[in-house]
Amino acid sequence: MRTKLTKARLLANGAAVVVAIGSASPLLAQSDAGAADTAESTDAIVVTGSRIARPDIDANIPIAVINSAALEQDGASNIQDVLREMPQVGIGTTRSNSNFSATGNGAASVDLRNLGPSRTLVLVNGRRFVAGFAGTSAVDLNNIPTDFVERVEVVTGGTSAIYGSDAVAGVVNFVLKDKIDGITARAEYGLTSRGDNPRYLVSVTGGTSWGADDRGRIALNFTHESDKGLLSRNRAISREDRSLALVGVPAYSSYAPQGRFDLRTATGSAQVFTFDQSNALVMGFPQSLAYNRNWDRRISLPVERYIASANLTYEIADKLTAFVEPTYGKVKSSALLEAYSFDWSFIYKNGELGMPITNAYIPASIQTLIASRNADADPANDIKAIQFRRRQNEVYNRSNENERDTWRVAAGLRGSFANNWKYELSYVFGSMKDSTTTQDIDAPRYRAALDSIVDSATNQVVCRDPAARAAGCVPINLFGFNTVTQPGADYVTVPRYAHIKNTQHVVSASLTGSLLTLPAGDLGIALGAEYRKEKSSTDWDPITNRGDGTGTRYDDLVGQFDVKEVFGEINAPILADRPVFEYLGVTAAARYSDYSTVGTVLSWNAGVEYAPIRGLRFRANYAEANRAPNVAELYASITGGASGATVIDPCAGTTATSTRPQDATCRAIPGLLQEAAANGGAFTYTSFDLNWMGITEGGNPNLREETAKTLTVGAVLTPRALPGFSLSVDYFDIKIDGAVGSLPAQILVNRCIETGDPVYCSQIQRFPTGKLYTMSTTLMNVASIKTRGIDFNLNYSRALGLAEDDNISVNLLYTRLLALEKQSFAGGPIEENLGQLYAAGRLGTGFKNKASARLAYRSGGLTASWQVTYLGKIQDRLGYVASGADKDYLEGLNRVGDVFYHDVQLRYAIGEKRNYEAYLGVNNLFDRNPPLIPAGFASSVTGVETADVYDPYGRRFYAGVRLRF
Repeated sequence: MRTKLTKARLLANGAAVVVAIGSASPLLAQSDAGAADTAESTDAIVVTGSRIARPDIDANIPIAVINSAALEQDGASNIQDVLREMPQVGIGTTRSNSNFSATGNGAASVDLRNLGPSRTLVLVNGRRFVAGFAGTSAVDLNNIPTDFVERVEVVTGGTSAIYGSDAVAGVVNFVLKDKIDGITARAEYGLTSRGDNPRYLVSVTGGTSWGADDRGRIALNFTHESDKGLLSRNRAISREDRSLALVGVPAYSSYAPQGRFDLRTATGSAQVFTFDQSNALVMGFPQSLAYNRNWDRRISLPVERYIASANLTYEIADKLTAFVEPTYGKVKSSALLEAYSFDWSFIYKNGELGMPITNAYIPASIQTLIASRNADADPANDIKAIQFRRRQNEVYNRSNENERDTWRVAAGLRGSFANNWKYELSYVFGSMKDSTTTQDIDAPRYRAALDSIVDSATNQVVCRDPAARAAGCVPINLFGFNTVTQPGADYVTVPRYAHIKNTQHVVSASLTGSLLTLPAGDLGIALGAEYRKEKSSTDWDPITNRGDGTGTRYDDLVGQFDVKEVFGEINAPILADRPVFEYLGVTAAARYSDYSTVGTVLSWNAGVEYAPIRGLRFRANYAEANRAPNVAELYASITGGASGATVIDPCAGTTATSTRPQDATCRAIPGLLQEAAANGGAFTYTSFDLNWMGITEGGNPNLREETAKTLTVGAVLTPRALPGFSLSVDYFDIKIDGAVGSLPAQILVNRCIETGDPVYCSQIQRFPTGKLYTMSTTLMNVASIKTRGIDFNLNYSRALGLAEDDNISVNLLYTRLLALEKQSFAGGPIEENLGQLYAAGRLGTGFKNKASARLAYRSGGLTASWQVTYLGKIQDRLGYVASGADKDYLEGLNRVGDVFYHDVQLRYAIGEKRNYEAYLGVNNLFDRNPPLIPAGFASSVTGVETADVYDPYGRRFYAGVRLRF
C-alpha cells in the first residue's frame, strides 16, 4: 500500500486526521470523515482500512492516528509503550509480564480490543511483518524503530476483507519515513526517581536523493536501545512474596537454599531438620529460615535492541518506481527466576523413599540419630532414607537468555497508466530466529552424585558407583548454604535450549483506479491477488523432548501453511453538495481465500457514509471477518498420557435398569453393560482404573477458521464555526464464533454424554470395558467471544495569539466498554470480564472506562505537553467474597480504584531552522504506586505482585537531545 500524505494536505485537513507535522496541533487523534471544510484539495491519499485513494481523509470506520510529533512528546523509546496508553489497546506481551516465559521473554506485542495479539494484524507500510513468537502471527514490536515511524494508524474492527486473516480485532499499520533530507541524531537517557531501571537510546536517521535527476531516494535509520530491567526486591510492593492465603505475613517457601530435610521411616516422618545462616544444624523448620523467592525475581526484564531499517526508491521511468524496504533487528533479553524448587521425588522413583542414609555428607549428629533409631529392636522405627526439598541456588540458574534475529525485506514495483490507474507488485520475505538457552538437572547424574561414600584409600568423598566415577561423577553436598562445589554443580547440570524459526513469504499484486464517474465523484475500485506462506519450527533440546528435565515435556514443532487470495473493494460516492445530502456514499470489500489447512473462506464488509450538512457526518460499517488457525494451534504436539486424572465419569453407577437422565446413553457404550454385570450389576471404577485414565493436550490439524461479525456505527462533528475542533463518537460490536480454545476433560466427558455431539465425543477414548481411557483437551473451535463499547475522540487546536506562531491543542481518546465476555463452549457459563482485570483464560482487561488525554502548547522553539492516562475502577475477580477476620482487607485488595498517570515534557529548539533541540520529561509525575495484588488473585503477575496494566516503576525522569544536520 502506497501512502501519500503531505504536510500541506495534513494541514488542510487538520481537524480530520489532526497530525500536522511540526506543530502542536492535536498529537493523538482519530481520522474523522468529512472534516476538510477549511481547504479544498484534489490530492488523493491511501490510509489504513482501504486500498482506494480518496480526495479527503475520510473513512466509514474510525482510524486512530499517532504521528511522529506525538511519539516525540510521549518520551517512550519503545513504541509498544505508546500504543498501550490508547484505550483500544490491551496488555499484550511486555517486559514486565514475560519473566516466566519459556521463550519470547522481553518481546513486545499489541493487543487490540483485548482479543489477543494473534487477532491483531500488524503491518509496516501496509504490508505484513514476520511473526516474532513461536507458531503464531503476533509481531514483536521491538523490531519497529520509533524514530523511523512517520505515523501509526490503528483501525479496530474486522478488516479481513482488506488485509486477510488475523485482522479480526483490527489493524496496526506503521508507516515509515521515506522522504528525508539530511541527518537527525537523537540520544536519550532515563532513570527512575529511585535511581534504578536505567534506559538509554541512540538513534540516527538520515536520507537524501541520488542518481540522475534525483530519481532515487534513500532513508535510513539505526537504533540502539538498552533497558537494564528492574529487580523485584527494589520495590516495596514486590520485595517479598505475598499470597492471598497468608494475610499480613510473607509467603515464603519451604524450598530453601539450605535445604529442608526429613528423616523417613517406612511409615512416616521421624525428624525434620535444616540449617541456619551459619550452617549450624536446626531441628525442625522455623518460618524464619524459609525462602523469599521475590528476592531473586524481576519486575521487568533487561532488553537490548539493535535495529537497522531503510526505505529506498528509484524512479525507473516516469510512471514506474522500484522500492526496497529492508529491516534487521537483534533483540537480547534475559529472565531472572529463583532457583528451581527441587525435591527428592524428582530423581527417586520405583518406591524408593529418598536419599540413601549412607550419604557421606550427612551431618555427624544426624548420623548419630539415625544409628540410634536403627539400633533398637523395632524395625518400624528404622530410618530408611532422607527426603529433601532444596533450592538449587548454587547448582544451576534456570533463568534463560534469549536472543532474537529478525530479517525482513519488502521489495517491488509501483506505477500508473491511463491517467487514473495505479498498480503495485510486491514481495515480502521475513525470517525470525529465536535462541533461548538455560540449564537443567540431569536426573541420573544427580542420583549418582547423592550416593556418596568416603573412599578408604584416599579418605575423600567419592561417588559410590565405580562406573559413575569412571564417567566423571562428582559427589554433591546438599546440607546447608553454598555447600555445592562448582565441579559438583557442573556434573549434575546440562544445557537446555529452544531454537525457534519463523519464515514468511508474501507475493501480492494490486490495481486501483476508477471505472466511471458518479454524481458525487469517481467510482473507486481496487482489485488484487496475494499468495502467502508461513512456516514455524521449534527445536527443543533432547532432555525436553524426553521429559527428563524439571520442566514440561515438549516435542519439536514443525508446521506450515499457505493461502491464495483474491480481493476487491469499491468506493461509490453517490450524492454530494445537495440539500440534506452534503455527501452520501457506500463502500464494500470482499476477499476470497483458499488455505491449505482450512480450505476456502470468504470475508466481506459493507459501509455507508452520510453527511446531511457540512460538518456533520454519520458512518456505519458491517464486516464478517475470519482468522485461520496458526501453526502452533494446528500442529503443537500432543502431550500427556496416563496420569490418574480426577475425572468423574457420568456413567459411573449405571445399571441395566437405572433411570438417571444419562443412563440410556451410557448403556449404549460398547462393553459397559458387560463390565457392569461382571461387577455386581453397576458400572464402577477402581483406583487401578483411575491410574490408567489420562489426559492429552496439544494442537489440532482439523481446526476450522474463527469467524467474527463486526458492527461500527458512529458520527463525526466538525463545525465550521469552530475551526480546529472535531468530535467523533463510534459504537463497536464484535462477536467471534468458533474461537479456538480447549475444554477441561470433565466438561468434555459431561457434554459428550449429555448431547452425544461428535465435537465432544470424538475427543474421548474408552477401553473395551467402556471405562474412560484418554480425554483429549486438544484445541477446538468451541469458544465464543463478545465485546461492545463506545469510542469517543475529541480534538481541538487553535492559536492563542500570545506569540506570533503559538498554538494550543487538546486531544482526548476515551472508551466506554459495555461488554467483554467469553463462553468456552456452547451452552457453557459466560465468563464475564467487564469490570474485571482478567477473566478465565486471560481474555483481557475489562476496564469500563479508559482514556488518554494530552494538552500541548507551542510557541516558537518551546513546546510543552501534559498527558493524562486514566484507568477506571476495576476488580480483580467479580463476585469475590472473603470470610473471616481479614474479610475487609481481602475484599479491599480485590477492588482497585481509579488510577491516573500524569506525564509531562518540555522541549526547546534553537538555531535558524531549530535544528538543535533539548528536552526533558517526567513520566508518572506524582509517583502513583501500583495496587497490591498478591499471588492467589487472578491477575497477579509473579514477582511483580500487581497486574501488568499498572506502572510498576514509579516516577521516571528522562532527558535527551536531537540534532538535525
